[in-house]
Amino acid sequence: MDSDAGGRTQGLKPPEKADGALAAVSTITAIATPPGPGAIGVLRLSGPHSARITQAVTGCVPPPRQATLLPMRGADGVVLDRGLVLHFPGPASYTGEDLVEFHTHGSPAILAALLQSLYAQGASPARPGEFTERAFLNGKLDLLQAEAVADLISAGTERALKAANLAMAGHFSRAIESITERLVDARALLEASIDFSDEGSVEESHHIEALHIGTRELWREIANLLGSARHGALLVRGQRVVLCGPPNVGKSTLMNALSGSARAIVSAQPGTTRDVLTAELDLGGMLVTLTDTAGLHEVEEEVEQEGIRRALAAVDEADLVLLVHDAAQGRKVMSSPPVALQQAAERIIHVRNKIDLVGETAGQSRNAEGQIEVSITARDELGLDILRTCMHQSLAREAETDTPMLARERHLRALMEAEALVHFEDLAEFSADVVETAERLRLAHRALTELTGEFTTEDMLGEIFGRFCIGK
Repeated sequence: MDSDAGGRTQGLKPPEKADGALAAVSTITAIATPPGPGAIGVLRLSGPHSARITQAVTGCVPPPRQATLLPMRGADGVVLDRGLVLHFPGPASYTGEDLVEFHTHGSPAILAALLQSLYAQGASPARPGEFTERAFLNGKLDLLQAEAVADLISAGTERALKAANLAMAGHFSRAIESITERLVDARALLEASIDFSDEGSVEESHHIEALHIGTRELWREIANLLGSARHGALLVRGQRVVLCGPPNVGKSTLMNALSGSARAIVSAQPGTTRDVLTAELDLGGMLVTLTDTAGLHEVEEEVEQEGIRRALAAVDEADLVLLVHDAAQGRKVMSSPPVALQQAAERIIHVRNKIDLVGETAGQSRNAEGQIEVSITARDELGLDILRTCMHQSLAREAETDTPMLARERHLRALMEAEALVHFEDLAEFSADVVETAERLRLAHRALTELTGEFTTEDMLGEIFGRFCIGK
């Protein structure tokens, strides 16, 4: 299916619903507000029969973009509620189709009954993300902007919110489009050189050197964009901070103090924590997932061994490790330091806890290995501000950027593929086989256009939009 947005979704047809009816000709509906009672509930309706169904349920179709107070009837014709109805005729709507919103009192019973009334008039249940999917298929958004909608909804920090709004406004998309336009020009010139290669040696063509220089500039732009996207990916998934150390050194107390909630069970008995526990917090604008782990020590009991294995696996994946020690006992972990801790040496902050028991004051220093040490008492929240500052500084080296490109794993994969394809060591490699060079540039172009959705597959769309909430 060709859309009206520059050929976007080329070769696609709208996905089929379970009953075989094409999504493009069906009218879908869903509740758009969270489950449970609230002051207001919103239900959305989109598709070619939206006006007819609205007429049947409310008695009229309100003027475009004008909130109108109307009765809303159930499937039996009895008035369920009186609320505001807004009509957005297509294509000037979020989905590009006729779209209607019903704003009711936020009773789950009212919303459920109204939903059944819309079903009775011929509407179909919307799949997760189907409203935004239709916006994409109808050229209202490209794929990067569509994904940014979900990121906006799930943004856990102000910084992530800002990045999602930039992506929705097309910030990421314009950067990709600028690169792809120049890549298309380079491909055209290179293929012209191939076509006219019988007029002289291709290697001697005056185009080749200029094309190589231009391609190197494109490679640098893609590499810079990839760096920004890597920063943005941290805003989507958050930074992972793992608390580990011997049993009974106060890891769970520190977890609760940092997260501001009694997430972990605190006990004087060693081995209380046997599995990983997580909590999220906003650390100076960065979304951080804290993970509390089982105490690291030699043990033969099978359940505790599994807890330690999971703890070390979490350390291996962490962006930052808080290695907690009892200030009175020194840096005792295990007789033979685990490989995961050795490999994480550059990502470790040593936390000397319970300094009140040894008469020390809170502070920050460096140990003999040059690693950061922070002295605290987690129970009394003494020194936690110092620890938070150290955590933020350590994580900010990876996360901070002026204009983060909010990115997901698929974005990083596509950018890495394009970067590798357009990277030529020198002019000799670029010109050795210009047919192969042209193919590499074509594949790089294809990888970049998959980002915005100009070329994609139904399976990819299902994967992307299936992660949205229903009603969006």
